[in-house]
Amino acid sequence: MNESMQDISERLSRVLKMALDTGEAATEAEALTIFSRYRVQLVFGEDLSEMAQVALLTAAAAALPCLLGGVSYVGPDQSLRARWRGHRDAPAPARLAGALEALGVHRATVVEPQVPCIAFGADVTMPAIGVRATYDGWTAAVVPLPDAALAEQGNCAAAAVLAGAMAVSEVFQFFRGTQPLACQRRVGWSLWEPWSPWATGARGPNLTALPQSAWLVGLGNLGQAYLWTLGLLPYGTDPLELVLQDFDLVSVANKSTSLLSREIDVGKGKTRMTAKWAEHRGFRASIIERRFAANFTVTGNEPAVALIGVDNPAARRLVEQVGFSRIVEAGLGRGPGDYLGITVHTFPASRAAIDCWSEPAHAPVDPAYATVKQAAYEKLHADSGDRCGVLQLAGRSIATPFTGAAAGALVIGEVLRLCHGGPRVEYTALHLARPGERTVVAGAPWPVTNPGIVAPEPAP
Repeated sequence: MNESMQDISERLSRVLKMALDTGEAATEAEALTIFSRYRVQLVFGEDLSEMAQVALLTAAAAALPCLLGGVSYVGPDQSLRARWRGHRDAPAPARLAGALEALGVHRATVVEPQVPCIAFGADVTMPAIGVRATYDGWTAAVVPLPDAALAEQGNCAAAAVLAGAMAVSEVFQFFRGTQPLACQRRVGWSLWEPWSPWATGARGPNLTALPQSAWLVGLGNLGQAYLWTLGLLPYGTDPLELVLQDFDLVSVANKSTSLLSREIDVGKGKTRMTAKWAEHRGFRASIIERRFAANFTVTGNEPAVALIGVDNPAARRLVEQVGFSRIVEAGLGRGPGDYLGITVHTFPASRAAIDCWSEPAHAPVDPAYATVKQAAYEKLHADSGDRCGVLQLAGRSIATPFTGAAAGALVIGEVLRLCHGGPRVEYTALHLARPGERTVVAGAPWPVTNPGIVAPEPAP
């Protein structure tokens, strides 16, 4: 692959790539024009609760890389209650407006009626197109703007993160035109009872225990989503102990999919970037800059809970072989029609990880051959003469930050349910285009062990 193709494969937005793969755009510039029409307004009222602010900040972070026409907010400034500490190279903001503007959201004074809105807080009503992101306990929901909010009680930040992510998903699908009911329907998910309809499932208990430590493998889209949600949980004086494992560098393309990557981070190790972010949050972090493999062993003083966020089947097959006692793993869909898909596995389970991702009997057909015939890739091939590079670029996955954020909330929800002695789920499949169609496989109780827990801090 020549240098120019290497550059574009690491630079091209995984969101813009969607328009190349569907044939809507023949060039990157045309794709940018399409996504620059997508805008959203984040609207809120006075005295947002901590969890409502969690949903708001998540929506902001997840919308900015994919709604390229701009993300604005309309609402009064107020104290920052969410446990967001900003980026590692800036002081922690004390005000909500400062947090939103640090993320890149700009302030507006009035709601534009032609631009979709996401509303936060029970007191916000308006005659506009859009949705309301709401929560109650462990339940996340997105409903049309005229609907009332849920009770919005409790301190389960994972549910608030999920509500914010699903709200951005609805707006994105509205613009894409792939889901006719987007922004007009009621969708949701219960992290406490994922097998139950969200509107009737138990709200779950208030958080009284948080994981003491965790080992994160893979720090791209998924790994950063895990960190985002962990950072918004009510940790106090007892810090979260982390091991962060990845071997890769932050690329320009990572900014389009990941909640924490920024321009200033490009070219830096993902482990070092995320470790500094975690330490700024008040966590403790150590790093491992090598590929995940079965030739090391987790020792007794290292985190026994592993959160896996890699898309390499060979690595996923090995997750049970190094000594973790609890494993939660997520995967995302890849193509133009499947980027909204999420799966979550927990191990040990009735089916071993090595059997979930079996080795192929023969070399797989490169999926890039199916997409390289699109006009955009034909032009790149004609301009560069580098068929190998074009194939590699075409084979890169489509991804969105809101899908990763939703997956992160599901994974952290599994860990929180473990900490509270809740029922076990071995496998979950959720598609954000059709969230009512779910697959949830219950599992036997976890084997007896103590993964370590700490008490949460009261709301500020």
